[in-house]
Amino acid sequence: MLAAGAEAPGPSCGSNVQARALALLIIGHESQQREALFCNETLATAAAQRAKNLVEDPKADETTPNEVVRETGFRFPVFYPPVGNQVQAVANEMDSPESAIEYLAESFEHRDLVLGDGEFFSRQTELGVGYYPEGDGQGKYVVFIAEPYSNPGLVIKQEFSPPKMVTDEVCGKAWRSSRDKEFRNMCRKRWLEKRDENP
Repeated sequence: MLAAGAEAPGPSCGSNVQARALALLIIGHESQQREALFCNETLATAAAQRAKNLVEDPKADETTPNEVVRETGFRFPVFYPPVGNQVQAVANEMDSPESAIEYLAESFEHRDLVLGDGEFFSRQTELGVGYYPEGDGQGKYVVFIAEPYSNPGLVIKQEFSPPKMVTDEVCGKAWRSSRDKEFRNMCRKRWLEKRDENP
């Protein structure tokens, strides 16, 4: 059963049958905390490439998951760090999507991300899954789940201090020697007004 509001996994959730099958299991998992999970083609492409790279290139994991996803063009919210891992779960040497979801759902390291447990992970609603064979009927699954960019909606409130009231008491006799140019100008203007009123 799919989570409310989720779309059935198609090519936009994963580039092969294994990846799409795991996506379906993630979306419909009985412990899934998100109200909705949506297939994201950019994340699916990134996950497929990541799975291939992790199998074929021993140095691939030197690039962090956040960097990988950014490089494919997915736009994170502004508070995501440019490096690190807030988005990736990996299941190695799995013989089926069912074994992959069982591992991920029980993994201390990956469970919160995959099942949306907690406020941070529950906001991540974009899903992409990758699969690449490792030999002997086993394969590597890479799951990317991320929060889409949204305008932070900052409201800038300008506050203005009330204008200074210029009176004889405020200006006094020492306004001419004040270092505050604005104060001197205000008091000079007041002095000129008073002079013109009483010629």
